Amino acid sequence: MIFIDQYLGLWAKSKDLTAARLANANKLLLAVNGLMVEMEADGVNFPVNPATHSQVSGATFGGFRPHSCPQGAPHSNHKEGLAVDIYDPKGEIDAWLVAHKDRMEYHGVYIEDPASTTHWSHWQNIAPHSGHRIFQP
Repeated sequence: MIFIDQYLGLWAKSKDLTAARLANANKLLLAVNGLMVEMEADGVNFPVNPATHSQVSGATFGGFRPHSCPQGAPHSNHKEGLAVDIYDPKGEIDAWLVAHKDRMEYHGVYIEDPASTTHWSHWQNIAPHSGHRIFQP
């Protein structure tokens, strides 16, 4: 499970974390954690990222990103509280998701194509422009 403080990381007191973005983040984590619980019951391991001490990937920008963050577009899903990168050093999480698209649909989760996310898995709860469950960034 990913808790809200883990998702917000260093940015919990950012002026960019509006009430609307916090509500988005809480809704995102409901979907993410629901899918994670199901995956864990099926034997998927969610390793802890040594940099964040949680399942959030990266060192500082795997969860919520302030608008000053150099990664992502001005209103990217991370900056709006609608996306999280999950630590996936061996690609096992992405492999399970590719094989179980129906479970992503059930939980309302979309992922970036695993070919574009080496060592992490990008999850969001808003459909990309293509509408595909697995999409090209």
